[in-house]
Amino acid sequence: MIVLWVFPLTAQMEPLKQRLEMRIDSIGNARIKVSMTMNAGQWQMWLQSGGNNPAIMKRTMERALPAYFLDDFNLVRNDMERSFELSFNAYGVCQVNRRGKWIVNTEQKNAEITTLTDRKYMMVSMDAINNLQVTQFLDFPSKARNITISKDAYERTQFEFDMDSPRHKMGPTFWIGLLLILSGLGWLLTHFFNQSKPELQKKITPDS
Repeated sequence: MIVLWVFPLTAQMEPLKQRLEMRIDSIGNARIKVSMTMNAGQWQMWLQSGGNNPAIMKRTMERALPAYFLDDFNLVRNDMERSFELSFNAYGVCQVNRRGKWIVNTEQKNAEITTLTDRKYMMVSMDAINNLQVTQFLDFPSKARNITISKDAYERTQFEFDMDSPRHKMGPTFWIGLLLILSGLGWLLTHFFNQSKPELQKKITPDS
C-alpha cells in the first residue's frame, strides 16, 4: 500500500509532502492517485530528475509496486502551482486469505490510522531518509463489510474485511460464454487432429 515518490530531492531542508489516494473497487483492484505540491527549488529539481519525462515516472511507480500490474497512467502537471497528479490502475491490491477475508496490507508496523468514515481511512507516515511525508487515504467499496484493523504474521498493520467474491456473481451469460469458448477449443483440437491423422498414418505405414 505504501508508495514513495522518491527523486534526488533530499538536499532540500523542507520535507516533501505527498498525498496518495487509493480507491478500491468491488473486485479487489484499485485506482491510485499520487499528488504533490512543491516549493520553487523542489519543483526545479523534480523537473530535472524526471518530472519532464512521464516514462520515467511510470517506471518509478512500477518499481515501487512490483507485486501489482499497473496500467492506464494519466499525468496532470500544473507549472503555475508547482504540482502534479499521477493516477493509474493497480490490479491485485487486495488478497483473500484462507478464511475468505479480504486483506489490504499497509506494509508498516504499528501504523497510525485515523478513521474518517466507516469506509475511509487515513494514515500519515514519515520517510526520514528521503525527507518525505506521505499522507494516504484508503477508500473501501460500498460492498465491503466488517472492516477491521489487524496485524499479519510479521506484525505489519493490515485491513481485513468481508466482500462477496466476484465468482459468486457469474451469471448465465458468463457460463454460456465459457461453454462456447470450450466448445470452440474442442472443435479446433478435433479439426487439427483429423487433419494430422493422414500424415501420421503415412509416416507409420511401411513402404510397400
